[in-house]
Amino acid sequence: MGSTLVLISLMLSLSIAVIFPELRYSKSNINVFTNEYEYMVDKQRRGFLILGAFAVATFVISIQVLSVSLFLLHLFIDVLFGVYAYVSFQVRASSIQQRNIALMNDVSVEDESVEYLKQAV
Repeated sequence: MGSTLVLISLMLSLSIAVIFPELRYSKSNINVFTNEYEYMVDKQRRGFLILGAFAVATFVISIQVLSVSLFLLHLFIDVLFGVYAYVSFQVRASSIQQRNIALMNDVSVEDESVEYLKQAV
């Protein structure tokens, strides 16, 4: 019973680590993205899926077999998943910010001053 609750909490924490930032970036940016950006996001999502599946699988197997070495592998995969998620969302935020700056440079001076006023208020 206890291992089932731990497994459910593990799956929830892995999901929350990806789903909340994913929703934040998908909802806040309605602009059309380039094909390269979509390709990058698809690769990141595959990475999340693969690392998350390995983390859950190693946890389940280590609990069933009571193997310390498999549990240590699971902890290593968890740390790797966290670093991968952090770096992925930082890269995504950076590319969105660069695109927004490039778009802001294309805006005329009047529109730019109005935009700054809107942000200030």
